[in-house]
Amino acid sequence: MVRTFQLGSRATKPPDEDESAGGVSAPERLEMPSAAPVRTGADPAGSTGAESAGDHPADDHPADADPADADPAHAHPADADPAPPGPSPAVRRGVLAVFVLMLVAAVVAGLLWNSGRAAEADRQAALEAAQEAAIGLTSINFETAEQDVRRVIEESTGDFGNLFKQNLDSYIGLVKESKIATQGEVTGAGLDSIDGGTARVVLAVKANVSNQSVPKGEPRFYRMVTELEKKDGEWLVSRVEFVP
Repeated sequence: MVRTFQLGSRATKPPDEDESAGGVSAPERLEMPSAAPVRTGADPAGSTGAESAGDHPADDHPADADPADADPAHAHPADADPAPPGPSPAVRRGVLAVFVLMLVAAVVAGLLWNSGRAAEADRQAALEAAQEAAIGLTSINFETAEQDVRRVIEESTGDFGNLFKQNLDSYIGLVKESKIATQGEVTGAGLDSIDGGTARVVLAVKANVSNQSVPKGEPRFYRMVTELEKKDGEWLVSRVEFVP
């Protein structure tokens, strides 16, 4: 602002509003330089980096980082220890073959065992049937002649059984007439042979025989060979031969 002076008289101009307000004219006002930011012990380059870091926070998981390095659970299968190799197909086939052979052997052994037991039971049954038949033939009493002879027929088959059937009445009459009483027992027996449905048994028999001539009785000894046939699962006498 320019002040004007006149000679002789002092002319005054109303003070400017800015002057009345601040007491200093606008040109006379001093402009304070703007204060520079205060930095404390930080390198300019470092501060720039810090500011950049502040503006852009660091990524917790950098793009170049491998998740497998941070968490073992997310490790790549290729980086893990390889699993131990299993048995080869040839080994597995060999083990399976051995198992099958063992199973077959067990089944065969069981069948053979059962077959052996069945064969032994069959041999024993034939031997017992021959002994019962020998006792029946040497144990007849004139008082029970009919029952005794019919028992012999029931235990017989083939020609031997038919022989008793055909001569049943005459045989019973002879026993009653002579008052024959015999009681036999087997003292020894052995299976000579057995083949499927036939068997041959050798027996030693002792019998106490009494009749009208020998009322007190006397012992008699017999050796006989008995042949048997298997009919409907039962061993029956088909032939009897007395041998010296």
